Amino acid sequence: MWSADQEDRLGMAKKKRVREKDIENLILKYLNILPSTFAWKNNSTGVFDEKRGCYRSSKNKWAINGVSDILGIHHGRCLAIEVKTKSGVVTDEQQQFIDRIIKEGGIAGVARSIADVREILHGADTIKGISK
Repeated sequence: MWSADQEDRLGMAKKKRVREKDIENLILKYLNILPSTFAWKNNSTGVFDEKRGCYRSSKNKWAINGVSDILGIHHGRCLAIEVKTKSGVVTDEQQQFIDRIIKEGGIAGVARSIADVREILHGADTIKGISK
């Protein structure tokens, strides 16, 4: 497992202001070295309409707001991680998405670091009976 020292060596502790993107990339790198885990960045930004000068919202009735930043599969279960900086705030829609994933038997949570991801996975693995 990665220690705080390893995160520091990757530059997380050295930056004055850590961006959400930096945390996402570190978490994705971590998740994708774990056995039985496949994770990816969920791009949920709308399409920019140059003529109108704004982002277009989806007209698809199945599109939902609040989908987590990182999606994946961990030991055969749906995985959703909402990434935030230390000062980042989870929206109501993001929390509703996390709650729904958990309700349906998936693994989900908010992570500000790899340590948070480890806690989310450890709790889910303990419930499922997976030994590390």
